[in-house]
Amino acid sequence: MPRPRKPRKPQNHERWMVTYSDLITLLLVFFIIMFAMSSVDKVKFATLAESLASALHQSNEIPLQGLGKSSLLLSGDNDTGDSPPMNVPTPAKTTPTSSAKDEDQQLQDLYQMANQYVISHHLQDKVQITNQQRGVQITMKDIALFDTGEAVLKSNAQNLIRGFVPFFKSLPNDIVVEGYTDNQPISTSTYPSNWELSSARAMSVVRFLSADGISADRLSGTGYGQYHNIVPNDTPAHRQQNRRVNIVILRQDAAPGTAAAMPQTTSSTQTSP
Repeated sequence: MPRPRKPRKPQNHERWMVTYSDLITLLLVFFIIMFAMSSVDKVKFATLAESLASALHQSNEIPLQGLGKSSLLLSGDNDTGDSPPMNVPTPAKTTPTSSAKDEDQQLQDLYQMANQYVISHHLQDKVQITNQQRGVQITMKDIALFDTGEAVLKSNAQNLIRGFVPFFKSLPNDIVVEGYTDNQPISTSTYPSNWELSSARAMSVVRFLSADGISADRLSGTGYGQYHNIVPNDTPAHRQQNRRVNIVILRQDAAPGTAAAMPQTTSSTQTSP
């Protein structure tokens, strides 16, 4: 007797939908990834581009080993127009600031006023005004300030220095007082060498200026002894020129104690007659 046949299952004609749904899912994931990759933070990208250009190469392209040059950094001339060009920060140009120009003008005005004060009071034989790179320098002969071998200001010297105090108060700049001597040796119990004498004279002027209303945090003093002479110590007249005290109103970029504030005995740009 023949075996009865099993009924054939009906064929599933919707299996293609499984493959289709998988494909749609993959396409959706693909487009999400593409969208995420296309959304670039331009600010962060510009920062990255600048850092890479600075660290790896000086030009606007970054060389890649064996691959030529990348086009990560595009100059303005290479923009295709499809997207706005990125503004990569460039180093700022070094130009004189308005504050520096203002200071130059203030110091120039101070030089003119102080020089006119010297002329109008007939102090040319005692005081010299120079406008130097480090600031306005007022040079006073030691014979007008101190007795020989002493560091105590004369009464006339106090009046002489006091006449310049209004000029010193007109600007907030630092003031340095420098003492100098000639090369004649000195050896006393008070001043064992010219260094001690020149320093004591500078500090006498510093203390007087402070007592006369100049803010103490603007003041400093130093003694150079027989060094930094302006003429050779070969005659009495030349030695007299080297015995002097400088009061210097420094520019703001010439802080006391720095190389910019060091004495300039031959580089003055303007000198009073």
